[in-house]
Order: sequence, then C-alpha cells, then structure tokens
Amino acid sequence: MRQRISSLRFFITSTIVLIVSIVLLCSTLLYYFRTSTLLKENYQRSFTNQLNQAAQQFTEQFDTIESIIPLFLSNSFIINTLNKEFSSEDKVSMEKQMSQIYYSTSLSDKNFTNFISIVSADNSVFKIHTADFLSSSNTEQAVIDTIDHTETKLICFTLPSDQDSFYMIRNLFSVNNGKYIGTFIININKTKWMNYCIKGIDPTWSIFLFNSDMNVLSNPDSNTECHELQEMKIFDKEGAVNFQEISLNQKPYFIVARTLSLVNLTLAVCAPKNILYKDLNTTLHSYLLFLFLILIAAMFISLIMSRTITLPVQKMVFHINQIASGKQTTLPPMRMYQEFDVWTNAFNEMLKKLDISYNDNFQKQLLLKNAEIRSLRAQMNPHFLFNILNTIAWKAEMCDNEEIYQMVISLGELLKMNTLFKDQDFITLEQEMKYVKFYIYLQQMRFEDKISCSIQIPEHLLTCKIPCFCIQPLVENAIVHGLEPKKGKGKLSIQIIETDKIIEISIIDNGVGFSNNCEPSETKLNHTHIGLRNLDRRLELLFGETSRLCIDSIPNEYTTVSFKIPKKEVEPYDI
Repeated sequence: MRQRISSLRFFITSTIVLIVSIVLLCSTLLYYFRTSTLLKENYQRSFTNQLNQAAQQFTEQFDTIESIIPLFLSNSFIINTLNKEFSSEDKVSMEKQMSQIYYSTSLSDKNFTNFISIVSADNSVFKIHTADFLSSSNTEQAVIDTIDHTETKLICFTLPSDQDSFYMIRNLFSVNNGKYIGTFIININKTKWMNYCIKGIDPTWSIFLFNSDMNVLSNPDSNTECHELQEMKIFDKEGAVNFQEISLNQKPYFIVARTLSLVNLTLAVCAPKNILYKDLNTTLHSYLLFLFLILIAAMFISLIMSRTITLPVQKMVFHINQIASGKQTTLPPMRMYQEFDVWTNAFNEMLKKLDISYNDNFQKQLLLKNAEIRSLRAQMNPHFLFNILNTIAWKAEMCDNEEIYQMVISLGELLKMNTLFKDQDFITLEQEMKYVKFYIYLQQMRFEDKISCSIQIPEHLLTCKIPCFCIQPLVENAIVHGLEPKKGKGKLSIQIIETDKIIEISIIDNGVGFSNNCEPSETKLNHTHIGLRNLDRRLELLFGETSRLCIDSIPNEYTTVSFKIPKKEVEPYDI
C-alpha cells in the first residue's frame, strides 16, 4: 500500500512538473522567436538609419569636393594659364594660387586629401601636396592616361598600383566655348576618408563603398567580403538592397545598401548575424534563469500539493486495512474533501449491506446443508444399486436371455460412468464414445430395428480430450426429438473430423427436424431443448463464441447439430 501511495504522489508531482515544464518550454520558444523577430526588426531600423547617416556623410563630402572646384575655376590666373603657353614662373605662381585656394576651404581642415592636381589639355601637371605623401610620375601618368575628357560628372576610381588611396576627377570645360581645358584631380587617403565619414556608426559594422573600379572599406580585413558582395546579383535596378541576410566569406551577414547617384558608388552597411544572436542570448540567459527559478518553485508546490492530496488517501487505506484485520468495523469521517466524505459514507453503507448479505447467505447455506444431509440420508447407496443390477444380469444369463443381460450390463455401465465422471470437466473421446455407445444400444433395444447408427471417427482422435458428456446430450436430443416422432426407420450418424488443430463434432439424423433454423439460446426453443441450451452455454464458457452449437435443419429431411473445439492432447500424467 505504501508503494502505491508513493507512486500516486510521484505521479501527481511529476505531472505538475511536466505540465509546468511544457508551459515554460513553450513560453521560452515563444519568447525566443518573438524576441529574435523584434531584434531583427530593430536591426532593420538601425541598419536603415546607419545607412542613411553614412550616405549623408559621404554625400556631404562629395558635395564639399564639388563645391571647391568652382573656386579654382573662378581664379582668372588659373584659367588664363590653362588657356595659353606658360613658363616655369607661371607654373610656380599657379601652384601658389592653388595652394591659397585649398587652404581657404573647409577641405583643408578634414586632412584626408594627399594632393590636388590640375592637368591642362596638353597634359601639363600643376600639383600641390596637402599631406606627407609622395607620388611617382608613373602613378600620375597612369591617372592621366585613364582620363576620359568627354565625361562631365565627378569620377571616382582606384589605381591597381595604389590601393591606399582613390582619385576623384572632374573634367574642366571653358565657360565661353565649352571646350575641354583640363582635368581637376584630388587624391584622397581611403583610411582617413572612411574614418571621417563613419563617425558615430557602430564600429562592429562594416561599411563598403564601391563600384566596378574601386572600393573603400571601414575594415581593411573585410576585403574578401567586399569582393564577394561586388560579384553578387542582389542589387535592384537602382543599385539598392533592402534589409536581408546573405553569406559573405562563409559567414551570415545582415545587409542594406543604396547607390550614391552623384558619383555612381554603392554604399553598403553589413553586420555579422552573430551580433544579433549575442544580444539575443544575453537577453535569453536572464529569462532562462527566471524560468529555472519558477520550475524549482513549481516542484516544491507540486510536492506540497501531492502530499495534501495523498494524505487522506493514505489515512483511508490505513483504516481499510484495520477493517480487513477486524480491528474496526467502519471508516471514520473524512471531512478534508467533499469527495472523500462521500466515499467514506458509501464505503460504510457497502459494509452494512455486505454484512447483511453475508448473514443471509450464511443462513441459506446452513439450511441448504441441512437439506442436503437429509437428502443424502434418503438416497440409496450406488454400490447397492450396482450389485442389484449385476444380480439381475446374472439371473438373465442363467435363463439364457442374452438381450436382457446386455441391457442390464449397459444400464449398469451408464450409471457407473455417470457416477465416475460427474465431477470431471474433460474426458477422452474414447471414454465419451463408450458412454454414447451404451446409450445408443439401450435405445436400439427399446425401438428394436427402427434406429440404425453409423460412427465415423479417426482412430488417432480417440485419445483427444473433450468436454465431459458433450456428445451424449446431442445423441439423446436426436433420438428423442428427431427419430422417435418419425414414422418409419431412422438413421443416426456421428461424424468427427480434424481441420487445422480443430475438432469438429457433428450429429446428423433424418428425423422430423426443427420447424426453422435457430440458435439453441433462442427463446423459440421449448423447454424440451434445455439440454442443448446448457451444452451451448458450457461450450461458450469453455472455448468462446466460436465453439457454440450450430444447427442446420430441414423438416422431415435432416438435422445437423455440430460444434468445433480446439484439439487437446492427453497429457502424460493423465494416462
């Protein structure tokens, strides 16, 4: 009993903990996905804001550079020098004018330019250095060779031999006749330029500024990612990309991008996806700690609840054991819960009824026992009856009356077998058929030559066990109710066959038959067929529904009563 109560307590505790755990798990998953969605939406807004901020910074710097070019073109000395042949003194004077104009602008304060050059139409170079930067003549000649004198917009590109800086170029045309008069060139340090433009942007994010001829990176180690991004076909017709997840250098990234139409450059803002998971995990850790504390509290509460529920059950089991041992007669009141109080009252009421029923049955058994004793006293001794029948048989034999002798012997054997086997459930088929043959012999003697009988039984089945007295009632029913009322001679056949470890026993007669086919248990059969109903019920109890009697009859032609039972061999200890 204690083990069962403990199991019940364990079941209640584990059920509560399991339910709480499932609820907490679902809430954790919901919290995780909801939080990741919110963080992703927040990242999308942040990316868009960062992109707009960076785009504004870069656009402002391009506008600044665009704005100083008219200052150089408004200087008459510079324009006149570009439109005529000049001397070395003129070149020096022009570079002084260029230097004065540069340092009068806000561009000089930003300190990201290396030098400024103006190339005349005849490829003469006027150059001022704005930082500690030395460029070779080959580098300058490469820049001059790449100039397209027909381009009217600001051009940005990088030389393969100089990856630390990039060039911003603008062709100059005469205001009077629109003729090409030279090219304005600014060399900009990539690192200084990018550091100036991305002030206030999260340093863990990567800023890419690129086109087919150049790229400028906020992180020099992101060169591989930038090249992969340049080759991707993810940009729309306007060169923009909405917030999405991509893979760069085999790592997941979030990205947004847009095109700076002024210089035909694409600006992209990228951040590793693990930053999102890092923020999410940081938030989730505190949430999981809170859930763990809730789970611990749920376990303590479930233990208390299970003890509260099982305690009255334990008390009730104790009192029931006391009643079983005879130490008390009723359950005491259980008023902790209404259900237990109802249970107690019902149990006590049941005890009262059982006590009354037991007393009644005891009185009935006592009366029955007395009646049985009186009946036994009135019965004749079976041995006395067998001795009398043997004496009659001996007298008939002495008078040479063989028929009477055989009839008395058969009757004696019937009574003897009925006495020997009345308390047995199973006997062998050979013993059953011995009993049946005695009965058929007596009936044949009674009706003389009116009844003939054929028995078809495989010899190997004679040792099988069958229910005691299961064939004789069918033979008796066939003779008494089928053949006896029939006019003329009657035939009785007993057939036993074996199929798939199943023995099928059939009793066939050509008597008057039944008025219609029916089951033995149906109420249509009159009281004379009570033997069939009893046998049918006994077969059902022993072997199940499939072994019930099956009756097939056509009035005045034939009647077949059959049943099937499992083949049961005689055990060695039964022999």
